[in-house]
Amino acid sequence: QFDADDSGTISEDEAAALWKSLLGSFTSFCAEKLQKRAARTGFDWPDADGVVAKIEEELAEVAAATTDAERTEEVGDLLFAVVNLARHLKVDPEAALRQANSKFDRRFRAMEHMAGDDFTALSLDAKEALWSRAKAEERR
Repeated sequence: QFDADDSGTISEDEAAALWKSLLGSFTSFCAEKLQKRAARTGFDWPDADGVVAKIEEELAEVAAATTDAERTEEVGDLLFAVVNLARHLKVDPEAALRQANSKFDRRFRAMEHMAGDDFTALSLDAKEALWSRAKAEERR
């Protein structure tokens, strides 16, 4: 939420936050645009199987990373590869992630509702059971 003052302007901090928010929403779009550019030159996998193999490779590199900097780099590479898979499958990565966020939020709220005030005190196993129940009820 950004509030303009009487002159209709927002503060420098609010403008910076808005700019950062806007740039963040275009991250997968930029990745997809770079991948399309590379594909036009022939630098692309012929099908999604190659991308899946790349995702598996990147996942192994994330697991092998030992420093924060390495983990950041490798998670970035993994996300870039996942956007590439979405492109190959003709799936809008932003829309897919929005849908996944919404689904997680719905299920998590259902878990909290089922548990009531005791949710935070539950064991992870109990929370997993609630997750499974929320998921099953959603699919009915």
